[in-house]
Amino acid sequence: MGAPHIRKFWVAAALALALAMRIFALLLAGDVTHYGDPLNYLRLANAVREGQGLSLVNSAGVLAPTGQFPPGLPLLLGAVAYLVPLSPLTLTVVNTLIDIAAALLLGRLATQLGRRDLSVPVSLAYLLWPSIAFMAPLAYKEGLIIALFLAMIVTLLEQAERKGLRWAALSGLAGGALVLTQPSLAPLLPLTFLVFLRRFGTATRWLPVSACAAVAATAVMMPWWVRNGVVFGQFIPFTTSSGLALWVGAQPDGGMVWKLPPPEWSFAGEMEASRLAAAEAWHIIAADPAAYILRCLAKFPASFVGSNWAIDQLVLAAGHPWPQLAKSVALRFGPTLVELSVVMTALVGWLRNRRSAAAWLLVACLAQVLLFSIWFEFSERHRLFMTPIWLLLAAMTVERQPKQATGA
Repeated sequence: MGAPHIRKFWVAAALALALAMRIFALLLAGDVTHYGDPLNYLRLANAVREGQGLSLVNSAGVLAPTGQFPPGLPLLLGAVAYLVPLSPLTLTVVNTLIDIAAALLLGRLATQLGRRDLSVPVSLAYLLWPSIAFMAPLAYKEGLIIALFLAMIVTLLEQAERKGLRWAALSGLAGGALVLTQPSLAPLLPLTFLVFLRRFGTATRWLPVSACAAVAATAVMMPWWVRNGVVFGQFIPFTTSSGLALWVGAQPDGGMVWKLPPPEWSFAGEMEASRLAAAEAWHIIAADPAAYILRCLAKFPASFVGSNWAIDQLVLAAGHPWPQLAKSVALRFGPTLVELSVVMTALVGWLRNRRSAAAWLLVACLAQVLLFSIWFEFSERHRLFMTPIWLLLAAMTVERQPKQATGA
């Protein structure tokens, strides 16, 4: 069997395994009772389908407009729900299509960074990433976040090679959609654009591109701002849950798992609940600032050593056909070991390729996490947006060919 046939065999095997992982997750999700964010996103999507807009049942038992959750995923799923009912199978198909788009964008990014030889391996590795594959039957936003993040980068790099501003506008549109899907990543947009300043040769050329992208991103977010102004009577750039996220992140028990707020906050209304939560969070922080800082700094490394979030969503939920799997250490922690080994390899790649654009992208992602994200609720899924960069750097470490991009 020649080398081309061997490559085709491994590609086919990887695709088959990626499909098998998603089918396994779908079987687990058959009749489970969803909880947490996936449940809320399904409720929001169904409200959109029924013409109720982004609404949830409030503490008074009334369906009312909400700003607690970003609109990106609910609007997408609501559009899908107009065509077919939302079910684990529907979600698996939608999420798999999103994952394929992200994988193709990641392959394109590898080529843009001068590593065309890595485009197929990193694309396949992404489809095999456990936290992505096992989320397929759930209403989750992390896969969409990654696809939009990659779309923003790829279109920005396309603009670096072309005249005009068309690709810059597309990059801004992707960035705006990214913020509407995960508002906490808003600082990542300027950080990413700074990473690729040198690709444009001069700041004089880079500035109009950045300005065009900023205008496009603002245009994408404007309807959300107008809607929130109409509903809540004030400017809300992201969501009404920022105070609650800070309160959860400040908890003395770690701040990595969502905690139900006191019932009286829920009856106060979204904005007042967020204000009360923020005030309580600052009270906790002020009582022992050093302990808060240490707890927050520990969140990022701790997010790599727990059981897999996607698997836990399936095997710990009521209703799946094999409840004994909840006791399987291999199933719940095996994906963690796989992903951690890739991350450790990527760190070696970062040390070896410190001048590469991939290395600078990792710096931007780390800055996003350490400067902005860890101070709020933060767990494994909050750093999944970094997955493509880990894979790129890990592949650069394993691949022996010396060709690589040396400038950001």
